[in-house]
Amino acid sequence: MAQSPRAVNYTLTDKAIQALKPKAKPCPVADGGGLFVEVLASGSKVWRYSYGFNGKRTKVTIGQYPAIGIKAARNSHEALRATLASGVDPARKKQIDKVTRVAEVAKAQTFETFARIWFAEKLANATARTQKQNLGWMVNDVFPVIGALPLGDVHASDILRLLEGMRNTPTKANSIRSILERIYQYAAQKLLVTYNPAVPMRGLIDKPPAKHYPPLKPSDIHAFVEAVRTCGAHQGTRIAVEFLLLTVVRKDNVCKARWEHIDLDAKTWTIPGRTVGGNGFMKANRPHTVYLSSQAIELLVKAKNLSGTSEWVFPSIHKLSESMTEQAINHLFQRLRASGDIPADFKPHGLRSTASTMMNEQGIAPDVVEAILAHKEKNTTRGSYNHAQYIKGVTDALQWYADHIDKLVAGASVIQFKAA
Repeated sequence: MAQSPRAVNYTLTDKAIQALKPKAKPCPVADGGGLFVEVLASGSKVWRYSYGFNGKRTKVTIGQYPAIGIKAARNSHEALRATLASGVDPARKKQIDKVTRVAEVAKAQTFETFARIWFAEKLANATARTQKQNLGWMVNDVFPVIGALPLGDVHASDILRLLEGMRNTPTKANSIRSILERIYQYAAQKLLVTYNPAVPMRGLIDKPPAKHYPPLKPSDIHAFVEAVRTCGAHQGTRIAVEFLLLTVVRKDNVCKARWEHIDLDAKTWTIPGRTVGGNGFMKANRPHTVYLSSQAIELLVKAKNLSGTSEWVFPSIHKLSESMTEQAINHLFQRLRASGDIPADFKPHGLRSTASTMMNEQGIAPDVVEAILAHKEKNTTRGSYNHAQYIKGVTDALQWYADHIDKLVAGASVIQFKAA
């Protein structure tokens, strides 16, 4: 069958297009019927179609010449004119067609494939611990259930089925649901999906009440410290636990403490703000300075004799080039629980509760205690002011605390906690 004649009398030829030279500003050269070649200042030549729709002039790009030749450009032009004649905006249709094509590609992409893209692109700045934990949940709990499903075919019923099987671990279930919502939010931002199946599952499983780590009572301190000093754990681990007690930081901070961050002369340990990786730095972005008591300094001198040339204050007992692991401290606490030297429910994090309770009972200003614990001040301006103003208060409080621990270990009278 013979091809129908063009409805437009086109005028350009390859020779004419090739002869077009760039100017300081983009220069349109008409071909006919609103189709034109725009010569850019860079020398590139682009096919565009200019038309009127709803009383406004607009244009749509067809493609670059010579990748799109004259015949192909005119065929696209005829199709766009037909779209316009049917009452549809060609530019809008082109956008919709692009989204549809992207969605079709996404439909063939599995949830696991995109979830791993999300981890690489959106969780790259999380700590190594967070990355490992979250990806572990995906690999062990999520991918076996929905990982092989196409991204766009996962529905709320699939998330429901997944979460219902995790009711015995409500904290993890809520964390996983939150991650799934963030993954689908990112997919929506990339125009891959229009539906977030994790959103309807908000509140499906009640979050357990916040877990508070019980403190040691003043009457427990003597037995605790003596047990730490005499138990069969490695000397470096025992020193690390005493240092943890006196500095009131988190376990990870002590395990990965570096000599480069400690100034023995100034009696300070400045822990950098959060960066990428499980590196013992702070949970928040800002650094935290620990104003070391004289007792903490004595522990560091002992630690230096053990660590030698290691960059770590508390290196692994197996390899000086690696830091102590948190498991080393956990194992020491397991020993103490097994021997009855500490309560069965007492954990390393409870040392922070112990310090907080004792300091508050002593009448130390609550803001000073919060600064020692490195709790974030919600008011940014006030937080900066507090950091500048509480140095002396923090220094004095930590020295008082270390002195008080010494008295408790020596068997002096103790501060009685107020009744709850």
